[in-house]
Parts: sequence; structure tokens; C-alpha cells
Amino acid sequence: MKRLNNLYYSKRIKELLAELQTAGTTLVVAPMGYGKTLAVQYFLQEQERCGKKVLRQSIYGAGAEAFWQGVCHSWQNTELGAALLQQSLPADANAKTLVLELFRQLLPQEPVYWFIDDLHLLESSEVIDFLFALSKAGFADLHLLLVSRGQIFDGSRLLELGRKVFCLDKHDLALQRDELAEYSSRCGLQLTAQQLDALHEACEGWFSVTYLNFLNYDRYQRFCLDTGSVYEMIANVLLRPLASEQQRLLLLMGQPEEFTPEQVAYAYGTSCRESVGRLLECNAFIIRLANGRLRCHHMLKQATRHAFGLLPEAEQQMYFRRLGQWYAQQKEYEEALDWLYRGRDFDGLLAAVQQLRDWSMHPQHRQHLFDWLCECPPEILWQYPQAVLIIMRRMFSLNMVPEMLQVKEWYVTALERNTALSQRERDNYYGELEVILSFLAFNSITGMSEHHRRAYKLLSGAPQTLSKQGIWTFGAPSVLGLYLRTGCSLRQTVEDMQECMPPYYLLSGWHGAGAAELTEAEALLLQGRIDEMDMPLQKAYYQAEKHGQECITICCDFLEMQRDLFRGVYSSKAEAYSRHQWQLQPWKQSMLLNSADMCAGFYYALLGKPEYIPSWLTDGNGQQPSVLYPARPCRNYISAQCLLAQGQYTELLVRWSDWEQECRPYSNFLCLLYLQVQRAAAFAGRGDVTSCRASLKQALAMAEADKLVLPLAQNIALLRPYLEQEAQGEYSAAAAAALHLGQQMEAGRGQIMSARFAEAGLQELTEQELQIAQLAAARHTNREIAQRLSLSEGTIKQYLNKIFAKLQIDAAAKNKRHQLERFFSNS
Repeated sequence: MKRLNNLYYSKRIKELLAELQTAGTTLVVAPMGYGKTLAVQYFLQEQERCGKKVLRQSIYGAGAEAFWQGVCHSWQNTELGAALLQQSLPADANAKTLVLELFRQLLPQEPVYWFIDDLHLLESSEVIDFLFALSKAGFADLHLLLVSRGQIFDGSRLLELGRKVFCLDKHDLALQRDELAEYSSRCGLQLTAQQLDALHEACEGWFSVTYLNFLNYDRYQRFCLDTGSVYEMIANVLLRPLASEQQRLLLLMGQPEEFTPEQVAYAYGTSCRESVGRLLECNAFIIRLANGRLRCHHMLKQATRHAFGLLPEAEQQMYFRRLGQWYAQQKEYEEALDWLYRGRDFDGLLAAVQQLRDWSMHPQHRQHLFDWLCECPPEILWQYPQAVLIIMRRMFSLNMVPEMLQVKEWYVTALERNTALSQRERDNYYGELEVILSFLAFNSITGMSEHHRRAYKLLSGAPQTLSKQGIWTFGAPSVLGLYLRTGCSLRQTVEDMQECMPPYYLLSGWHGAGAAELTEAEALLLQGRIDEMDMPLQKAYYQAEKHGQECITICCDFLEMQRDLFRGVYSSKAEAYSRHQWQLQPWKQSMLLNSADMCAGFYYALLGKPEYIPSWLTDGNGQQPSVLYPARPCRNYISAQCLLAQGQYTELLVRWSDWEQECRPYSNFLCLLYLQVQRAAAFAGRGDVTSCRASLKQALAMAEADKLVLPLAQNIALLRPYLEQEAQGEYSAAAAAALHLGQQMEAGRGQIMSARFAEAGLQELTEQELQIAQLAAARHTNREIAQRLSLSEGTIKQYLNKIFAKLQIDAAAKNKRHQLERFFSNS
């Protein structure tokens, strides 16, 4: 009796697969048709029989988002899965650190085999980076099995992983001559040695082609050794010999990525369970998955999709429509959308959209989002205002603003034409529209508030378009960096925030709580009114912590760090931030880790400790950790300050134009001011006096009206001589205030350096340097030190410059020897 669909695993293959039990990561890389997936599935089934936990994930598209959805689905019903749902695919170092920490803390305390198939379909380096980081971490109970047609990790990464990775390739999986003989015998075929030799030579151990030849030999008593295409072989052996009904059924099986027999029968339109069953019994290219569904092998899928495309268009649309209706009936609405669109069932499409309030959106939907509404007949569109609202919401997140404004007109028309709506329903829809339109008014506080107030009056409950869990600051550590739009508007901005935030709190359930108080504290700090900012800052802390707004708490810490520099108090929060030892739990948003880095980086840049600055703030390789677009100007001026601390003046000037341009879309005045000051400081660092003066004049002109002297004071080390000149000129008040505030900061910074870093700095001095430093601290002149040590004055000057650098004493400061004296008194 012939058993052509029986799976065959040789003793050699079984021994190789046994190695997977001890490997942290296994890479199975071979061309299609070598039985990669089947071999791994065989191994996993054996593990399941032994009670081991097995997770399976298949890749069906190129998108990173779809991959991450698959990750979350794989780990669902576990504590780790619940935490991963709060994250997105880690695209930077901080996000990877956070996700790896989740794995470390929340992995089940038992061996887990996580199988990810068809990685070759991905076009995302971020996914590969994440899988490499996971492999490198080497969690003892996690076994990662990665299958692909092409290389997964490059040679350098394989070397780095070393024994943590086990590799199988096509040579391991290919049938050897003796295995081919045993395989044919188990299938019930009686082949001669000559036939086996010819088949092995032609197929080169390629499992799929061997199987197709077995089928063809069983049917026609001959092999297909000279065919030019495996797809043509599939059509000739598996498709064309079928009766008409079975052909259609097989074509339908090849359309979805996964399917069930009931789904195929529904799409075909008549009762055909027996025909479906017979197809499944006689085709080894149809794989049964662990979730109970089935999947066509890629080779069969490609052949059936090609044949399906030759059907009349109306027939194709009929089948697509039925597939979409099947998914909708199963409440798999996201899966239904594309099928319903291809089947031109716009009524079903918009009905499905209305079920997707928290729509994460598959990548393929993005290109069709606007097409759905453009091609939908108006009389259908008018019946679904809620669906149009949901699509508008997605358009804003995709930065499709022109399309969104056009859809707004359709939305209003849909509301007016839909006579079935009650007045309350209509008001709620208009209220949701106001919430969405408020985003278009960013960063006008009053403009956004007008929409919020109208929304509050219209809505009968909480809006669906706002979430208290969202990051109100977009990842920026400065509120005025986001919302100060022009010069001469600081006081008005503070007042607007105090007036407009309370209505927004009512609307959103205290989203952004503490922002109004924080804005007042930041305004006072920017004007150098250090002692006046304590009360609003503490109020902001209280409101943020009371309502769980971590992003506002981070902004409070950012202000506190800068304030304490003037008071000579070292910030323990900055140290905790730089080491990520802070109050946020690891399953919160990874973007806030990047906000923490920005806080710490800016603080240590001002303190003069560039070695503590997170590297991504200055590396400029284009792979910077993510903050949302509105927060990028804040990130940029912080990066510029870090470059100044590192002495990378040319690098700052090279990037300056791009940074300045990113401040324009939302009129980020404070960020522009910082960049202008930092540009002047960079020119000063390069010794370009003319350019420095020109940039400094522009910065003083921007700062003077609102007395925004903090950015100037924070760069006193490079700008002092130029500010002293300007103190006699057109902008004398601003320059003088900046000099005074800068001297306060230098004094506070000196206290911190002497108290916190004196001992470490002194240990770096050589014996000769230490002797010279002690004499200088005792107020001996360079000439006196030179005479005592029999050295030249020039040599003493060079030594002192090295000593000041090692002890982090500002070489431009006038009181260097006083700071040096404090070093010795504190050490």
C-alpha cells in the first residue's frame, strides 16, 4: 500500500534535531522545499509530548509592526505577553534594554521553545537586531528556533554568538542516497537502484521535488526530471489533474495565509466538506498548524495564486467578498478589511472598521486607507460616520493631514445625511471630531483648547480618541520647548496653560496633570528666578504623581536637575537616570527611557562630565532612539549641548541647519533660542570671533524681551568674553543678567565638582602635577612655582592646563585657583 504523504525523518536528521534541546538559538537556513518547517515541527511535537511549552509564530509579510503583533500573540495568556503588549518593536538601545529586561523578569520558569518561521519574508533590520539581542542575552529557559530561506545573522554576529547558536543548512536537511532509498520504500514505491541514482542526482536531496516526483511516478510511472520550474511541476502534478470543483477549492486554499476547511467551503459557496477532506488527505504541501488551522506551503501558495489570478475578475471578487465575510463573522475584523475591499464590499468594510476602536492597523491597510473612502459609493459612506471617524484618527497618526481634512468634509456630510442618528449620537460624533481636529492646532495652547472645550460640551462621556496612558509630552523633557511659540509671549503662554489645561483635564481624565504648574516653574527657571520656582515645581510634582503622569514627573526632574546646579547640589536623580535606576517600572513606555537619557545627558553636559552622556545623543548615525516628532526639537538642542561639552564644535555646526529646520513646523521658539546660543558657543570654541558675535546678537535679541537668559548662562564658559562686550552694547540688560546667572552656575558647579569628584580627579594627577597643583592652590604664582621646581613659566602653564582638565575645572574661569584650593580642602 502506497503512503506517499507519510513524513520521513532519517536517523541522521533525528540526531541533528536532538541538538536543539541544548541550543539557546537555532538557525535553520535553506532554500524552499528542503523541509525546514516540517523538521522543526517534528522536533517540537516531540517536545510537546514531553510536556514542554512550545510557541509558534509564522511570518506572512515584510512589516515590522506585523512581526511585533505576532510576538505579542505568541506570548498571549502569559505575564510576559501582557507586558509586551505595552511595547512596540524595540528600535533603539533603550527599547531593547527594556524588552530584554521584561524577558528576564517575566519568562516562565520552565523551558520554552519559540519557533519563528519564514523570516526571509521580513524586510526589517530592526527585527533581526532584536532577535540577535535576544539570542545574545542567552536566557537559560528560552530556546529560539529561527527558520529562513536566507541568512539571518551575518558572519560577525555568528562569531559573537559563538556556542549560543546552533546552525542547520540545506546540506544537513538534504536527503542522502541511502535515505532516499529508505524514504521511497516507506512510501511503498519499488524503485530500482538506477532509478534511485537518477532521482538523487536530479533532485540533489531536495525534499519537495522528490515528493512531487513520487506523486508523478505513482500516477504515470515516470519521473519529471527535466522540468524547468517547480511551480510548473506543482501545476502539472497537483492542480491540473483535479476535477473542476477540487481545482477551485485548492485555489481558494492558497489565498489566505491560514485557513480552515469550513472557511474554504464557505468561500466556495456550496457544501463540499468531502471534497475538502480528500484534498487534505492527498497533498503534503498543505500543513496542519498547532492552532488547528491549515496553511499551504509557499510553493503551492504561489502556484495557486497565479492560477487564481487567471479567473474572471467578477469571480475573483466573489470569492474575495466571501472570504472577507467569513472573517467578519468570526470577529476577525482586521483580517476582513482587505478581503472586503478586494471584493468591493464597502458596506461590509465600513461595518468592520466600526468594530475597530483600538485599531492597530496592518501595514497593508495604510496604502488603502484613503482609497477605501474615495472608492466607496457616497450612499454607503453616509451610513457609517463612526467608521469615517476611526479612519480619520488613523490618518492623523500616519501624518496624512491633507487627506484627513478632505475626509473631514465627508464625515460632516455623513453625519448630516444619516437620519437614523439621535441628537445625542450626532453630538457625540461631532465631539469626537473636535478632539481629532485639536491635534491639528498643535502647538497653539489656545487653539487646541477651543476644540477641547467644544468637545467637552458635545460629548456625553469620555472621548474614544484620547488615552490617559499616552505620553502627553511626546517624549520631550521640556513643556516650554514644546509650547513656547514666539518671543515676547512667555507670560501669555504660562497664563494660557493655566487657563486651558483644567478643561482638558476634565475631558481627558487628568491626562498631562501638572503641566500648567510645570510651565510656570520652567518660565521662572528660564528667567533665572531660581528661588521663586520651588512652589510651582512642587505643585507640578504632586499633580503628576497623583494622576500617574510619569512624563510630567520626568519634566519636573529635568527642571530640578538644572536648578540644583545653581545651588551646588549634586543630582542623585541624574545619576539614577543615567543608570536607568529610576521609579518607572520596566513595562512602561520605552520612550520615557529616552526622555530620561535626555535629562541625564543635558545635566552632565552642563556639569562638565561628558563621559556620562548617553552615546546616542551625540553619535549622529541616524539611529537615534525614538521620540515622537513634536519632541524632536527638544532632543536636538539637548544633543547640541552634549556636543559642546565634548568639544565637538564642528560637528554641531554641521548639523545645526537640520536641527534649526526641525523647529519650524511647530514654531518651537525656546528650542530655536537654545540652538542659536549653542551655535554662538560652537563658533567661540572654534575661535571664529565674527560668527560668534553675529550669532550671539541674534540670540540676545531673541532672549531679551522675555528675559530668557538661562540658555546664555548655561554656556557662560565659552561665551563669557563675548557677553562682557555685549553688556556695554545694544542688549546690555540681557547680557549682564546672563553673566550674573552664569557666575552663579559656575560657583554651584564648582561646589559639586569639588565635593563629588575631587578625590577621583586628584588620583589622576601624576606626582609632578600634584606638587604643582598644591603650590598653585597655596596661591603661589607661576613664576614662583617655576623657580622652586627649576622649570620654565611656560612649562608650569602647560602643567596647570592639564591639571585643570583632569580636575574638571573650567579653563576659562577666572577663579580657577580658588576652585583648586577647594579641591584640596574637600579631598
